[in-house]
Amino acid sequence: MFTVLQTVFRLLLLLLGVLYKVRIQATSESNWPVSTSNTKLLGFFPQQSNNKTYNETWIIHCMSMFRAAILLSHQYNMMYQGELIGYEEIITGEDIMLTIDGTCNKVSTSNIIGFVGPAYSREARYLSSFAHRLGIISISYSATSPQLSTIDSQAFFRVVSSDENTALGILLLFQRYKWKSSIIIHQNDEFGNDGMESLKQQFSEVDIKTRETIRLGMNVTDYQIDWVQILKASYSRIVVLWANEQLTTMVLKQAMEEDLLGSDFVWILTTNIPLTSFTLRERQKLIGTLTIEPMHADAIEQPINTTLLNQAYDIWKHYQPETFPGNDNVSNFALFTFDATWSFLLALQKLCTTEQSCLQINNASNCYYRQFSNSEFYYHLMRSTSFLGVSGEIRFSNTTTDRVGHQYYVVRNIQSIDVQNKTIDHKPVLKWDTESSQWTQYRNESDDIVWPSQITKAPADYKLIRGTRLRMAVIEATPFIILKNPAISYSGMTGDYKKIELSEFDGFYKDILVYLQDEMGFVPVVMLAKPTVQYDQLVEGVANDLFDTVMTTITITSRRTALVDLSIALMPSAIRVVIRKSQSNDFDLFFFLAPFSWELWAVILATIIFTAILLGLLEQTRPKRLNPAVIRHRILERIHYVLCTMLGRDRTGENRSSAEQVLIYGLHVIQVVLFSLYTATILSFIIASNSTTIVSGIDDIKNGKVAPNRIGIVSGSSIEYYYLNTISHGKKDYYEVKTLNDIYQSLINKDIDVGLWSNHSIIYFTNNVYCDLMTVGVEFSQSSYHLPIKKGWIYEDELNAGVLSLIESEELERIQNKWFRTQRCSSADAFDTKTSSLSLKQTGGVFIVFLIFGVIAVIIQAFSAIRGYFSSQNNAPLQNNRAPVSSPPTPDIRLNPLSTVSQGNPHRYLNFH
Repeated sequence: MFTVLQTVFRLLLLLLGVLYKVRIQATSESNWPVSTSNTKLLGFFPQQSNNKTYNETWIIHCMSMFRAAILLSHQYNMMYQGELIGYEEIITGEDIMLTIDGTCNKVSTSNIIGFVGPAYSREARYLSSFAHRLGIISISYSATSPQLSTIDSQAFFRVVSSDENTALGILLLFQRYKWKSSIIIHQNDEFGNDGMESLKQQFSEVDIKTRETIRLGMNVTDYQIDWVQILKASYSRIVVLWANEQLTTMVLKQAMEEDLLGSDFVWILTTNIPLTSFTLRERQKLIGTLTIEPMHADAIEQPINTTLLNQAYDIWKHYQPETFPGNDNVSNFALFTFDATWSFLLALQKLCTTEQSCLQINNASNCYYRQFSNSEFYYHLMRSTSFLGVSGEIRFSNTTTDRVGHQYYVVRNIQSIDVQNKTIDHKPVLKWDTESSQWTQYRNESDDIVWPSQITKAPADYKLIRGTRLRMAVIEATPFIILKNPAISYSGMTGDYKKIELSEFDGFYKDILVYLQDEMGFVPVVMLAKPTVQYDQLVEGVANDLFDTVMTTITITSRRTALVDLSIALMPSAIRVVIRKSQSNDFDLFFFLAPFSWELWAVILATIIFTAILLGLLEQTRPKRLNPAVIRHRILERIHYVLCTMLGRDRTGENRSSAEQVLIYGLHVIQVVLFSLYTATILSFIIASNSTTIVSGIDDIKNGKVAPNRIGIVSGSSIEYYYLNTISHGKKDYYEVKTLNDIYQSLINKDIDVGLWSNHSIIYFTNNVYCDLMTVGVEFSQSSYHLPIKKGWIYEDELNAGVLSLIESEELERIQNKWFRTQRCSSADAFDTKTSSLSLKQTGGVFIVFLIFGVIAVIIQAFSAIRGYFSSQNNAPLQNNRAPVSSPPTPDIRLNPLSTVSQGNPHRYLNFH
């Protein structure tokens, strides 16, 4: 029962639709006066659909304004060869040949002197050719294809703006909101194809990317591709839909079902659609949609002929008041239709004021061979026609079929007009004069665009990076990328790359990646490269869209910048030279004697002996006979005194003669000078011993102090590029290694003598891993680390903002301190200003000499003890047989030979008896 009722209801709706159409057509034919004139203009209007849609409305408007213009000429008594101009109409369909056939019938039965129309671009080229064959003119009111501008028959004109201007207006809209990419959906006919080509051409001239071009048939069943999935997968989020009302409505409805409206997509339409075919919920999803369309001058407060407009409206309301929508709701194309018709009336009026037989037609009985006799003058008059029409200034030129001068466009935005009453409608927000280069606010600053999701800030033209999967290549390079378990990470790798988890590695770039992930919200897909993959290959992978960026030490080279774009600099970088540490700390017994030559040591020794003898001579006030043993003892005492003085151990507070004091002062001068010279010289010996290296820096390598095949370079790196361009001049004469670690292993194995690599890596390894290696010289070839990205990458600005945040937040400094400020090895720089402490090997000679003196002292002591023992054994019998005698007094021998015997002794020096 329910099914039957539903069927009956549908039949009633269909019947009502047919009755409505019949009523409209009957009204259209019966209410308007029938033309009795033989000279007529022929109007072309699209066939109306069976549904009550906006499409029907604008067609009715155009037909009404066409008729109103003809009837207004009657009111103005505009006569043409003694009679008024009449009109005929043809309803066009999909088959152009039926339209041509109907036109031929009209031409054969009436004196047709011009075509007003057609409406569509696909019809205009055929009808303009027919008009040219007849020697008359065709003026279109809504055919907008840019290709129609190239018709050179002089028989075609149009008062509606070309889609070339529509494309330019869309371009200016993109520039206004800084959009750099787009998706174009267009219908598969001359209107859609030509519009798409014009827009792509405009975009390419200013480097706006057309990422997807989707061509659709005129019916939803004609779709050859899954355009929904194309939109979802595309990086761009600005969709330009170039289609008529019917196809536009169908596409938008399907986009709603797939949640492609009201999200992060911005839709720009080239056709104004009625909202009556959408539910309230669907209209809410349409909020944020933009429509760009040509507009009459009055809508943007530019002058129009209001007298003609009001008179035409009065005629319309008089003959067909039920179809008149009100002054503000008349279609723009209806106004263009009136101006197209009025252009004919003015041109023909000029023609008939100069020619008596102004409307003469030859071969009138055959539609294909009939010819308007004054066609050339007719064309000339139309090109020179200029007047203020109801849509604005109407003017043509000799160089184009298009209307020239000021033409106007409006951008309408679907938004909530009345929130309380839930009214959603089109609102004009921007206007543009084709003679200017930018869009302006429609009325005032309050006419802001409401974007999808009802935001007021213009969205980006690309898919939001938050939630987007970004492919990031990494390569093992300590401390930048450190694999926690290399065997597991590399297992199962069949190609050059393998996906791994964030938890499988650590390092400097891991911390950078985690920060950017938290800041930007993307989902990282980490792709581990084989250790043998060259750095240039990683950059090529970005250019070829294998991955989005590379998290490793990528620096700038001219070849790389030609392939990819680079992010802002993460941190500065340079190249350093790394070598093995010098092995110069061998045992040297007499290292402490090295500062002075043997000749100088001999002179010092002679000076000591000479000074001791001279002091002895100066002590004697009178010559005396002395025991040889005493003489030797006194000489040794004076040598001891001289040594003490030269070593800074002179004792004070004793009485000396003036001559002795002068001599002692000389000893002090020698002591100060020799000590200073010894200290400075032995320090230079120590520094020279520690700094003995193969090369001192990059200049030695450039000067050939090391053989090229003893220099280690990682192939495919920026260091290789530097070496080839500045040192070897293109010759690959170096020792080629595949990975960074190969440089350090080759140095340790003595396969090479010198390695070149980035400063941060070398400093880390020489400070923490390879303690037998060291850097020499200063940094050179200053550069910086960047993240490579594909040219034109849509997330470039967001990535740069993330890197800038990393730098400004001082998080980068914390990460640098974490990975580059650690040190487990001793200082390894050959030019470090801090000198290493003297080792036991270097100072061992002094202690050995002291040990020798100790041994000698022990030997002397032992010898003295043995000698005393035997002397006592030999003197014992004599002492038993002899009477005791008094022994001579024992001399008072002091360590200091210049000391006095007693306070009251008148003699200064010791006397021996």
